[in-house]
Amino acid sequence: MIVIPSIDLLRGKCVRLFQGDPSQVREYYQDPEEAVELFQSQGASMLHIVDLDAALGLGDNLNVISRIIKSVKIGTQVGGGIRSMEKAKKLLNLGVSRIVFGTACIRMPELVYEASSIFGKDRVAAAIDVRNGSPTIEGWKSKLSLEYVEVAKRLENLGVGTIIFTSVNADGTLRGPALIDVKRLVRSLSIPVIASGGIRDLDDIRELAKIGVQGVIVGTALYEKRFTLAEAMRIARNVS
Repeated sequence: MIVIPSIDLLRGKCVRLFQGDPSQVREYYQDPEEAVELFQSQGASMLHIVDLDAALGLGDNLNVISRIIKSVKIGTQVGGGIRSMEKAKKLLNLGVSRIVFGTACIRMPELVYEASSIFGKDRVAAAIDVRNGSPTIEGWKSKLSLEYVEVAKRLENLGVGTIIFTSVNADGTLRGPALIDVKRLVRSLSIPVIASGGIRDLDDIRELAKIGVQGVIVGTALYEKRFTLAEAMRIARNVS
């Protein structure tokens, strides 16, 4: 299992939201490249970058993302507001390793299928953000009357290579991940699952590794210095 630090961008700054709520935001770095440099120096093999402005329809952080891509020698996956082939191509042309579709998975499944067909499934992931058991879209503002595992299965059939599961209820709270939901998803799919939301300590890293997820995205716990990236990576490597 790999441990993936999260870089969430809002108005060009590195922030964290509480349960996906943009009114509850905490800024950690005015210059996100400082966080990127720190995580890269600590051994990160991949970064998870979220363009919150794009996800919320408030603009984008493409200039910041471009600078980050140019400054790193590790993989990057980028999500937030990718709702056209033009945007997908633009990010991949910048050097992004993998694009992450969110709202488009529900609103425009044909776009996800086209992207997977053209770019290859390894370069396309789908984000399933779940609040109170139901998927949410459009910057977590709209709740869907769908079952998240069925949504994931549809996306697997569309050709996406990875599912990124986030418990919005847990995200940014340091209350622990949704282990039962994650385990159910892993058992239901044949493609890899990356878990996100609520990681609070190294025991959470250990439990997710036991479940069999491909990776875990960590944000607030790293920024609040609950543990270091190196410690988390060591736990992830040693769980059998």
